[in-house]
Formats: sequence, structure tokens, C-alpha cells
Amino acid sequence: MPRLPVSMSGQGSMPGTSWPRRCRRWARAPASPTPRRGPDGSALPPGSFPYVEDLGADTSAIEEPACGSYPYARHACSRSAQNALVVPGASRYDSAPMILKEARATVALALPIVGTQLAQMAIHTTDVLLLARLSERALAASALAVSIYGFFMVMCMGLAMGTPALAAQALGRDRADREKVRRAVHDGLIVTGIGSAVAMVALWFSGPLLLWSGQAPELVAQTVPFLRILSIGFLSVIWFAVLRGFIAALERPRPAMVLMAIAVLLNAVLNYGLVFGALGLPRLELLGAAIGSSTVNIAILVALGLYIRFDTQFAAYRLAQGWWRSTASRLIHYSRVSAPIALTFGSEVGLFSAAALLMGRLGASEVAAHQVALQWAAITFMVPMGIAQAATVRVGLAAGAHDMAGVRRAGWIAIALGVGFMACAGLMFWLAGGWLIAVFVPSPASPIYALAVAYLSWAALFQVVDGAQAVANGSLRGLHDTTVPMLLAAGGYWLAAFPAAVWLGLFTTWKGEGVWAGLAFGLTLVAVLLVWRFAARSGRRTVLAPAPA
Repeated sequence: MPRLPVSMSGQGSMPGTSWPRRCRRWARAPASPTPRRGPDGSALPPGSFPYVEDLGADTSAIEEPACGSYPYARHACSRSAQNALVVPGASRYDSAPMILKEARATVALALPIVGTQLAQMAIHTTDVLLLARLSERALAASALAVSIYGFFMVMCMGLAMGTPALAAQALGRDRADREKVRRAVHDGLIVTGIGSAVAMVALWFSGPLLLWSGQAPELVAQTVPFLRILSIGFLSVIWFAVLRGFIAALERPRPAMVLMAIAVLLNAVLNYGLVFGALGLPRLELLGAAIGSSTVNIAILVALGLYIRFDTQFAAYRLAQGWWRSTASRLIHYSRVSAPIALTFGSEVGLFSAAALLMGRLGASEVAAHQVALQWAAITFMVPMGIAQAATVRVGLAAGAHDMAGVRRAGWIAIALGVGFMACAGLMFWLAGGWLIAVFVPSPASPIYALAVAYLSWAALFQVVDGAQAVANGSLRGLHDTTVPMLLAAGGYWLAAFPAAVWLGLFTTWKGEGVWAGLAFGLTLVAVLLVWRFAARSGRRTVLAPAPA
């Protein structure tokens, strides 16, 4: 934008406007013959550029943002004011075309992420179907192993979520600053590598813990070797998530989805051959499934790494250059963002695991029905989870560009998309619950069928709030606001949902439905708190401090 001439006495050239020393005053920038651009790239009418703020006597410039995307004022009156950024409210920009444009961008980013997550679920489902054909004992051993493996995987996935949050803000701040994006990926690889090493050791020596928990020794004897082979590919799964976060921050998540789709087919063929001794492969039964899954996990990590290495846009970031080098301040900064995410994920997984244990005290039919209903809830939850990851990127890009109006727009549109989809999913659960349960339990005469339909009705009630809390949390991650949301979520899960589930499930006649009612109560509370938190944070005019150098 044009400079505003300021005399030595601090008097501005604009009529009736004086800018005395150390004062703050709002003034409109004069009209420019060159069309100015709003956040959506559209030309603004002359004289309508947003307000800028004077921060001192020696102010003499109003500059375009370095990234060329979002307007702000930078003043050089003193050393302390050189980095002061003022973010104007831009509600005037929230026109219908801008809202539609943001919605399209969020959907385009979220769909491949959702596809990737559904493909990961398909891999697990394929393994379950194959082992169910093998024997009940093999299926039980794999279920026990996956419950332990899944807990550690979700925790480390939370650590990987710091990469897209940090990379998106770096890109929003300056698209040309590849160094900060590269550092976000490198720090993610190091921190998740450390977390994965701890998880792999725990998985390798899980036998005593399983025996202590009361599991049958013959079941543990099958589970531990299965877990040890799965642990070999554990790091590959987590590093794949880090690299997936990197390409998502660049708004190109499609390669990861394509690779995961290929992985589903490869896993099905390889595991079928190794489990049953088909296709010229040895018959390894339960261990064959673990070998096949670990092999596929390593293969898709290598494939994604090679794609990034030879793609023109991705290769410019030179991720392989010194990826093992970092500093303590950088790793601490990354951990402060990602560790609360991991704990949030872990507390939610722990809540549903505890709910399964409560169901176990009610009876075998209740546990089976709980798992069937939860399977459908988990499938639909993949969509708001994908939208949440897209919201992390979109909000992070706007926050990095110091555009809080863009932050609000990206976050609220993402929340609306998540709530809208989950409302449709809840309606489907309510109206077609019997048909959905029949996919897993064909006989309506089975006691499991009736219980599962009842539980799915409760799932229908909390679909909307579950989507709202997931996407609001993702939007807050884009602002690097993770510690307070972790406390809000953990408190809602364990101080509200779990006690309510215990009381309603074990001390009332509601039984299994009481457990689900307790979950619905806790998720509603968490959704209200996280949406309120995002509304409060996105309403501020402040921006985040830069990451450590």
C-alpha cells in the first residue's frame, strides 16, 4: 500500500489527522490507484482497505504482507515495534462467495484425508475377516493385540499431529520460508521416533502385563509374538502420518490416500497368502497376518518418501537434508504443541476402552452389542476427524498470515461441515439402525441384535456433539492451542462421562444403555467447552508468537 508521509513533528499528511508520539489511533489508508486485494484475492474498491494502526512517532510505512495474502500493518518506529502485527477484524469479507470458497477448500482438503483414514480402517477390517475364518482363538488373540497396539498408535499419532499445525502456520506466515516447514517435519520425525521407540519396547515386553491383567496364559502365548511382529512396522505407521501431515499442510493430501488404497489391496492379498498358505506363500496363520501388515506399513512409508523426493513441489523442501538434526528449544516447542494432542487422543481412547470394560461386567451379549454399535460410530467419526485435520491446516494458514477473520471463517465453516455430516449420520442411525446392525448380526432374534440397535440409537443422539468437539479441537490445533483443550477434554471424559457411565450402567436399570448415555453426556459437555474455547480464541486480535529459530 502507499506510504503515509509523516513529518519530523509526527503530523500526518491526511487532513485533520495527527499522529503524536507513543499514541494509538485508527485511520483509513488513502485510496490507491492500484486495486487492493482482500483475503479471497478479489479486488477491493478504492478507499476500502481495512484499518491500520499506528504504534509510534516514527511510523512511515504501511506495507503489504510478506506472504501477499492477508493485510496487516508493520511499523518500524522502534526495535520492539518492528515485529508488532495488528490484525483487523474483517467481517466485511465474509460474503457468500468467500464462505463457499472456504467450504470448497476445506472439503477438497478433507476428502482425501477421510479416504486415507477409512483405508486404514479397511486394513484392520480385512485382518479381522481373515482371522475370523482361521479360528476363534486366532481372532481373540488378534483382538487383544490390536487393543493394546491401537492405544499406543493413537498416542503417537497425536504426536504426529504437531507437524501439520506447525507447518501450516509457517506457510501462512511466508510461503517462501521452506526452512520452517522443513524444521516442523524434522522435529516431528524426531519426537515421534522417540515416542515410537518407547511404544515398541512396551509392545515387545507386554507379556507380563497381559498375564497380570488376568488374560489366559494360552491366549497370551499367541498374542505376544503377534504384537512383537506388529511392533516392527510401528514406526513406519507413525512416520507415514508425519509425512502425510506435511503434504496436507501444502494442501495436497491425495498421494497419501492413493497409497493407502493400494495398501488395502496389497494387505488383503499378502495376508490371505500368509495366513492360509495360498498364492505360493507359506502358511503362517496368525503370525502371517502380522508379517503381512508390517510389510505393507513399511512399503507405503518408503513409497510416500520416494514420491516426496521426486515430486517437484515437495522436493524443494529437501526433507532428507539433516532430518536428524534439531535443537532442544525446537523439540520442546514441538512437544508443547503435540504432547497435549497425544494425551487428548489417549484419554478419549481410554474412555471407550473403559466403557467396554463396564460392558464386560454386564454380560457377554452387552460387550458384543457394544462393539457392533461402536464400529458404526467409529466409521462415521472418520469424516469429522478428516475435517478436523483439514481445519488444522486451514486455520493454521490463516493464523500464520495473521488474519484472525480468516481463522474464524475457516474454523466455523469446518465446524458447520462436521456437525452437518454427523447430523445426517445420526439420522441414518436413528431411522435405519436395524439394517445397519444386520450387517454384523443377521438374526433379529439374537439378543445382541436388540441391544446393538438400542446402543446405536444413543450413538445417533451424540453424533452431532461428537463431530463438533472433534472439529473444534482440530481448529484449536491450528492456533497451537492444545494444552487447555486437553484439560477440557480429559476433564469432560473422566470427570463427567466416565462417572455418569458407571452410575447409569451399574447402579440403575439402564445397564448398557446407561453406559452409552454417560458417554453422550460427557461428549456433549466436551463439545460445548471446545466450541466455546474456539469462539473465545478466534475472537481475539492477537497472533501467536513465532516458533523458535
